[in-house]
Amino acid sequence: MVTLHEKASAFAESHRGPGIIVLPNAWDPGAAIVLADAGFPFVATTSAGIAFAQGLPDGQRLSRSRMLDLAGQIAAAVDVPVSADLEAGYGARPDDVAATVTGAVAAGVVGCNIEDSTGDRDHPLYELEAAVDRIRAGAEAAGASGIPFVLNARVDPYLVGLGTPAENLAESVRRGNAYREAGAGCVYVPGVYDRDTIPVLAREIDGPLNVLGARGGASSALSVAELEALGVRRVSIGGSLAVAALALVRRAAAELREHGTFGYSGAAMSNAEANALMLRAGRGA
Repeated sequence: MVTLHEKASAFAESHRGPGIIVLPNAWDPGAAIVLADAGFPFVATTSAGIAFAQGLPDGQRLSRSRMLDLAGQIAAAVDVPVSADLEAGYGARPDDVAATVTGAVAAGVVGCNIEDSTGDRDHPLYELEAAVDRIRAGAEAAGASGIPFVLNARVDPYLVGLGTPAENLAESVRRGNAYREAGAGCVYVPGVYDRDTIPVLAREIDGPLNVLGARGGASSALSVAELEALGVRRVSIGGSLAVAALALVRRAAAELREHGTFGYSGAAMSNAEANALMLRAGRGA
């Protein structure tokens, strides 16, 4: 068995070596097993996908303990390192973020996202000083854990529509560098998909840049190879795969309800194949 420290070391080292990290996001242990079996060396969770799988909307509707329990189940299902999407850290205070990171290590994950969105329409982002304190507290908790945990600081000006494109760019760079100075191992700027802005972010942010390669209802016009050429160090897919799976269920349901046919099953794996996957992962032992 590979230890958590060994997994964390491999994941942290990948942010320093050559090549881009492609990080697919799973919403339950079965999805994680399929992604690991496909050959991805690392897997992440998606908070949106996990929420939808629980019948809840996205946006920190699950408690810290419940999200960590579900992320831990995903991490335990696969041998590859798993990073968790832990939303805004489940509390406004720096101590809340520290508790979340400490819990993440205990759950068996090797990194996590912490975002700077507040969920408040009138004040959509934490003020910079407070946001930096939150990231610093998370980084200190990670350091105290004894494993090389990768804290991925999510920078949300583009997602919340803070200002003009130029203002969003400037604020993303300002926040990204401040979070790096506070101890973040990676900076995540979702909501940017164009080949003009991404290289500026990669150049101006002093550290590895994570972008979102796909989103529900749309995909990036840029491939992984193109993103790498623009300076991106890590690309994830958020909840896009989870909502694609839900869309398949909706199409299958419409076919079955409206036509009474089963065409959706033509591309499905067999029960025997699914059983074999789970057995190889040790879930059926």
